[in-house]
Amino acid sequence: MAAEEESKEQALKKLEYLSLVSKVCSELETHVGVGDKVVAEFITELGRKCHSVDEFDAKLKENGAEMPDYFVRTLLTIIHAILPPSPESEKKDGGDSKFSGLTIADGRDRVKQLEREIEMEAEERRKRDGEMEDDRNRYDRGRDRDRDRGRGRDRDREDRK
Repeated sequence: MAAEEESKEQALKKLEYLSLVSKVCSELETHVGVGDKVVAEFITELGRKCHSVDEFDAKLKENGAEMPDYFVRTLLTIIHAILPPSPESEKKDGGDSKFSGLTIADGRDRVKQLEREIEMEAEERRKRDGEMEDDRNRYDRGRDRDRDRGRGRDRDREDRK
């Protein structure tokens, strides 16, 4: 019975892996225009061995894959969600801590990246808030007109009496 459970667990892990490769493949197709399964598997294995976005980005560049920072971050997040980094590489990086993310240095590039993200989010929020304000103004103007029309009719009826 233990062998059967182990077999089911292996099948589940293989299914998760194939699902991950499929997701990476579709992300590549969407962002880069190449949806090759072999490339997706290669990127998945690279990401599995990396602990940081910078490390993953460097490995991708070593292999000739120049991608935008946001996309590299997205890919690594997807990969680590299903396949956490291997423990062997954790020991090499000194990742004994539960909070190994805290050991990542914030350089000027990271600060600029965070500032750009904040600016983009603020711009999106301003656009969204502006659209909502426009909708409210249109609604209020229409309601005011309807209210004004009703008043005029009531007055006309009172004058006729």
